[in-house]
Amino acid sequence: MQPTIHRRSFLAACAAVPFAGACARISYVSGTLDGDRIVVAKSAFGVDPYAMVEVPGHDFPLYVHRHATDDYSAVLTRCTHRGCTVEPEGARLVCPCHGSEYSPVGALLKGPAQRPLQRFGVTTDEARVFIQGVAGVGANR
Repeated sequence: MQPTIHRRSFLAACAAVPFAGACARISYVSGTLDGDRIVVAKSAFGVDPYAMVEVPGHDFPLYVHRHATDDYSAVLTRCTHRGCTVEPEGARLVCPCHGSEYSPVGALLKGPAQRPLQRFGVTTDEARVFIQGVAGVGANR
Protein backbone atom coordinates (compact mmCIF):
# COMPACT_ATOMS: atom_id res chain seq x y z
CA MET A 1 0.00 0.00 0.00
CA GLN A 2 1.18 3.52 -0.78
CA PRO A 3 1.87 5.85 2.15
CA THR A 4 -0.84 8.28 3.17
CA ILE A 5 0.06 11.95 3.23
CA HIS A 6 -1.46 13.80 6.14
CA ARG A 7 -2.88 17.30 5.83
CA ARG A 8 -0.09 18.95 7.82
CA SER A 9 2.58 17.26 5.69
CA PHE A 10 0.72 18.19 2.52
CA LEU A 11 0.39 21.84 3.52
CA ALA A 12 4.06 21.99 4.55
CA ALA A 13 5.06 20.53 1.17
CA CYS A 14 2.87 23.04 -0.66
CA ALA A 15 4.38 25.94 1.29
CA ALA A 16 7.87 24.82 0.25
CA VAL A 17 7.05 24.80 -3.47
CA PRO A 18 7.10 28.14 -5.31
CA PHE A 19 3.92 28.91 -7.24
CA ALA A 20 2.01 26.07 -5.58
CA GLY A 21 -1.30 27.58 -6.63
CA ALA A 22 -3.03 24.21 -6.89
CA CYS A 23 -2.19 23.46 -3.26
CA ALA A 24 -3.76 26.68 -2.07
CA ARG A 25 -7.04 25.84 -3.79
CA ILE A 26 -7.79 22.80 -1.67
CA SER A 27 -9.84 23.92 1.32
CA TYR A 28 -9.44 21.87 4.48
CA VAL A 29 -12.03 22.35 7.21
CA SER A 30 -12.45 20.72 10.58
CA GLY A 31 -15.59 18.90 11.47
CA THR A 32 -16.89 18.14 14.93
CA LEU A 33 -17.43 14.49 15.75
CA ASP A 34 -20.91 14.02 17.22
CA GLY A 35 -21.48 10.31 17.86
CA ASP A 36 -21.45 8.60 14.46
CA ARG A 37 -21.53 11.80 12.42
CA ILE A 38 -19.40 14.81 11.56
CA VAL A 39 -20.90 18.29 11.80
CA VAL A 40 -19.52 21.06 9.58
CA ALA A 41 -20.65 24.68 9.40
CA LYS A 42 -21.91 25.60 5.92
CA SER A 43 -19.93 28.83 6.24
CA ALA A 44 -16.71 26.77 6.26
CA PHE A 45 -17.15 26.10 2.54
CA GLY A 46 -16.75 29.72 1.47
CA VAL A 47 -17.09 30.16 -2.28
CA ASP A 48 -15.64 26.78 -3.26
CA PRO A 49 -18.13 24.02 -4.11
CA TYR A 50 -16.16 21.51 -2.06
CA ALA A 51 -13.95 21.06 0.97
CA MET A 52 -11.79 18.34 2.44
CA VAL A 53 -13.20 17.65 5.91
CA GLU A 54 -10.86 16.29 8.54
CA VAL A 55 -12.28 13.51 10.69
CA PRO A 56 -10.72 13.45 14.17
CA GLY A 57 -8.61 10.30 14.63
CA HIS A 58 -8.79 9.26 10.97
CA ASP A 59 -6.11 9.11 8.28
CA PHE A 60 -8.33 10.07 5.36
CA PRO A 61 -10.35 13.26 5.05
CA LEU A 62 -13.82 13.29 3.53
CA TYR A 63 -14.46 15.09 0.27
CA VAL A 64 -17.69 17.04 0.73
CA HIS A 65 -19.19 18.58 -2.40
CA ARG A 66 -21.91 21.24 -2.44
CA HIS A 67 -24.08 20.64 -5.50
CA ALA A 68 -26.73 23.24 -4.56
CA THR A 69 -27.73 25.24 -1.48
CA ASP A 70 -28.87 22.22 0.53
CA ASP A 71 -27.58 19.38 -1.64
CA TYR A 72 -24.25 17.93 -0.46
CA SER A 73 -22.43 14.64 -1.01
CA ALA A 74 -19.59 13.13 1.04
CA VAL A 75 -17.08 10.42 0.14
CA LEU A 76 -14.02 8.96 1.81
CA THR A 77 -10.86 10.04 -0.06
CA ARG A 78 -9.30 6.57 0.21
CA CYS A 79 -8.87 5.15 -3.30
CA THR A 80 -10.43 1.70 -3.61
CA HIS A 81 -7.50 0.45 -5.69
CA ARG A 82 -4.50 0.66 -3.33
CA GLY A 83 -5.59 3.05 -0.59
CA CYS A 84 -3.91 6.27 -1.68
CA THR A 85 -5.61 9.59 -0.92
CA VAL A 86 -7.55 10.92 -3.94
CA GLU A 87 -7.33 14.63 -4.68
CA PRO A 88 -9.75 17.07 -6.32
CA GLU A 89 -8.83 18.00 -9.91
CA GLY A 90 -11.46 20.10 -11.58
CA ALA A 91 -14.74 18.16 -11.56
CA ARG A 92 -13.06 14.86 -10.63
CA LEU A 93 -11.25 13.15 -7.78
CA VAL A 94 -7.98 11.65 -9.01
CA CYS A 95 -5.68 9.13 -7.38
CA PRO A 96 -2.10 10.41 -7.68
CA CYS A 97 -0.66 6.89 -7.26
CA HIS A 98 -2.21 4.98 -10.18
CA GLY A 99 -4.57 7.39 -11.95
CA SER A 100 -8.01 6.12 -10.95
CA GLU A 101 -10.67 8.81 -11.37
CA TYR A 102 -13.97 9.36 -9.57
CA SER A 103 -16.90 11.77 -9.87
CA PRO A 104 -17.67 14.24 -7.05
CA VAL A 105 -20.19 11.71 -5.67
CA GLY A 106 -17.59 8.91 -5.72
CA ALA A 107 -18.68 7.06 -8.87
CA LEU A 108 -15.80 5.30 -10.62
CA LEU A 109 -14.93 7.02 -13.92
CA LYS A 110 -11.58 5.38 -14.77
CA GLY A 111 -9.54 2.48 -13.33
CA PRO A 112 -7.46 0.66 -12.35
CA ALA A 113 -9.82 0.84 -9.34
CA GLN A 114 -12.89 -1.35 -9.77
CA ARG A 115 -15.18 0.06 -7.08
CA PRO A 116 -16.57 3.52 -6.30
CA LEU A 117 -15.42 5.52 -3.28
CA GLN A 118 -17.20 4.93 0.01
CA ARG A 119 -20.19 7.28 0.29
CA PHE A 120 -21.88 8.77 3.35
CA GLY A 121 -25.37 10.06 3.97
CA VAL A 122 -25.60 13.83 4.25
CA THR A 123 -28.32 16.01 5.75
CA THR A 124 -28.41 19.73 6.48
CA ASP A 125 -30.11 22.39 8.52
CA GLU A 126 -29.95 26.16 8.07
CA ALA A 127 -26.31 26.46 9.16
CA ARG A 128 -24.75 22.98 9.26
CA VAL A 129 -23.95 19.89 7.22
CA PHE A 130 -24.29 16.50 8.94
CA ILE A 131 -22.29 13.58 7.53
CA GLN A 132 -23.63 10.26 8.81
CA GLY A 133 -21.84 7.00 9.60
CA VAL A 134 -18.23 8.15 9.89
CA ALA A 135 -17.20 6.61 13.23
CA GLY A 136 -14.48 4.01 12.67
CA VAL A 137 -14.24 4.60 8.92
CA GLY A 138 -10.77 5.18 7.52
CA ALA A 139 -9.34 5.09 11.02
CA ASN A 140 -5.61 4.87 11.57
CA ARG A 141 -4.54 1.51 10.17
